[in-house]
Amino acid sequence: VPADAAVGEEFDTTFVYDSKLFNRSNYLAESEKVRYKIIGVVSDGKSPAYYIPFNDALVEGVQSVSSLKVLMKEVKDVADVRGFIEGLGFRTSSVTDTVERIGSLFKSLRIVLLVVGLIALAVASLGMFNTLTVSLLEKTREVGLLKTMGMKSEEIKVLFLAESIIMSFLGGLAGVVWGFLVGQGLSFLISVIALSQGQGFINVSFIPWFIVLILMLFSSFVGIFTGWYPAKRAKSISALNALRYE
Repeated sequence: VPADAAVGEEFDTTFVYDSKLFNRSNYLAESEKVRYKIIGVVSDGKSPAYYIPFNDALVEGVQSVSSLKVLMKEVKDVADVRGFIEGLGFRTSSVTDTVERIGSLFKSLRIVLLVVGLIALAVASLGMFNTLTVSLLEKTREVGLLKTMGMKSEEIKVLFLAESIIMSFLGGLAGVVWGFLVGQGLSFLISVIALSQGQGFINVSFIPWFIVLILMLFSSFVGIFTGWYPAKRAKSISALNALRYE
């Protein structure tokens, strides 16, 4: 039966009490049959179980229970309640522990990806610098021709800087698009697994618009930084020497 279809259904059940609850050896008791109505369905990834009001499970003579589940209305109250329960000498576990472990895992993953990204940025910047320098050597005669036709040295510099900025900007844009597609692909694969387990769609990737804006501005800044020296060299090239360059 699908989980949503189970809500509102009624069923009959009995409770079995063993010796551990009464601190008595070789003791086993069964309650009378009672009827319950399903008012909600949750999934905790464990074996199927149902929860009932605590008072319904209490009978005369019960001295101990193996575990107790406490539900909180506000997440902010979990720490205080856990502290109170542990102060009574009990051990506690909470979903927040799992959330914190997952958060710690993603934090470590973000640090690793940041380091990898910085290394990739350094390699890409060096590659752009080499590309622009080689491009300057290949276009030396063209620079001399442009200067003899009346183009100013400052305009030559702006031309090379524009090439560097456009190259860097397009590289940053391609990186954002590629990261978005990879994130959506991972979300799809994880969602397929989650849906097969009865869960909903899970999106593990989110790129805020301001992050995209910052990345584009940073990519343009990298283009200016890596293209400044080649552009400066292009500006200082003598038109006569450039035309003689082989």
